[in-house]
Amino acid sequence: MRKIAAALLVSLMATLPATAQNSAVSGQSPAAPSAKQARVEGFRNARFGMTEAQLREAIGKDFKLSGDDIQKVEDPTERTSALIVKVKDLLPDSGPAVVAYLLGYKSKKLFRVNVIWGQEIGSPVKPEQIVGTANSLRNYLLAQGYQQTGLILNQPLDSDNILVFQGTDTQGRLTELILGILKRPPAKPDAQPEVSGASLRLSYVEKPGEPDIYRVPGGF
Repeated sequence: MRKIAAALLVSLMATLPATAQNSAVSGQSPAAPSAKQARVEGFRNARFGMTEAQLREAIGKDFKLSGDDIQKVEDPTERTSALIVKVKDLLPDSGPAVVAYLLGYKSKKLFRVNVIWGQEIGSPVKPEQIVGTANSLRNYLLAQGYQQTGLILNQPLDSDNILVFQGTDTQGRLTELILGILKRPPAKPDAQPEVSGASLRLSYVEKPGEPDIYRVPGGF
């Protein structure tokens, strides 16, 4: 399994800009800062702090979706809710994507957006296409001017997941891109597991250290 993660890491490194390759290997931030300054405010027309009604309007502007095309689900543990939409061709050759807009437990307003591609949403897209999408998104994000402190590129989390990108803006708002590897048992006992699929999750988070979710009160 470690060999599988290593092989995918090599695929990710193949298109990493030359100025960032050495720092990605060592886990350090790239030395050359961008002239831009990233601002993590949400996703497209959806902005942190929007109400459900405002989000529905933003989704309509972005994807021409409304009514039953926007599914609302509740999380009984965190007591948050989410508006979920399916989008075709969000990025070239990436297959369909699901966008989830999370509304907070107390505020009832947008505090996080997750965009998901691949096996996790039942998409038949090939693993190499998901890796290609991860490469493209990482390179795009790397050029947006995220803070150098805490910037992470292509860091294996375990045998199944790679943190392709993690960065924050000057307000501490987070962008995170995680590649997940799905495997099936090997055909022979001594063989390596085979990659059966891959998933990619892009997250924009308003307050990563203070998520607006339900917590059991202290002293319970």
